[in-house]
Amino acid sequence: MRHDEERPRTSRFLADGTVPGHWTQVLGAMRANPFTHLALDEVRTEAAHHLIAAPSPEVARACFGKLLDACGDSVEIVTVEELVPDRVPAGTWVFLPHRQDGWTDLESASAKLRAGLLQENSSRETGDKLVLMEYGINLWMWAEPPSSGGDPVCHAGELISWESAWALGTSDAGSESDTGASADGANGASNTAAAKSSPPAPSARPPIYFGLPPTLRRRRWES
Repeated sequence: MRHDEERPRTSRFLADGTVPGHWTQVLGAMRANPFTHLALDEVRTEAAHHLIAAPSPEVARACFGKLLDACGDSVEIVTVEELVPDRVPAGTWVFLPHRQDGWTDLESASAKLRAGLLQENSSRETGDKLVLMEYGINLWMWAEPPSSGGDPVCHAGELISWESAWALGTSDAGSESDTGASADGANGASNTAAAKSSPPAPSARPPIYFGLPPTLRRRRWES
């Protein structure tokens, strides 16, 4: 296990990297566990509004492709600088870049924004509070997957708690597109031809998020 200072540091979106294949197995295991996954229908039901703080639409699409496709107008994408805590509607699920993602400048900005959102939450009534969550952008390229016993997702145990992680489920839980694996077969030729005329799309990140929504908290508590 490495120390925090040894983890990779970047200053950009690693769009040209390929997400390691072991996250496919991790995602599958989380989706098979009712305490670590939510179906798209449940997400639509539980949250009337989703707010994603992302440095660009490209990053949002790579990290939230299925959520964007499924929830449509209920999802708003803003930059970290544009998000104003006291203007966020009651009950919104707010997704922030992870504070230990590896993207240095974004880590600092996200930590500052999270502090502001927590302060805002402290002044709201219970039913009006925001649900704060984090998502990985570059951390999937370097982090170690969890093993049995609840090990942390990355090198330093205090950085990313696996206890609060959950996966977004779909009707096609084994879809390779969830972790950026490329399609083959009949579409291979057309994909190759398209690649010659346009830059490749960034590798999709696993739809795994950190910070339990209320419905998963209740499910775990009631068990």
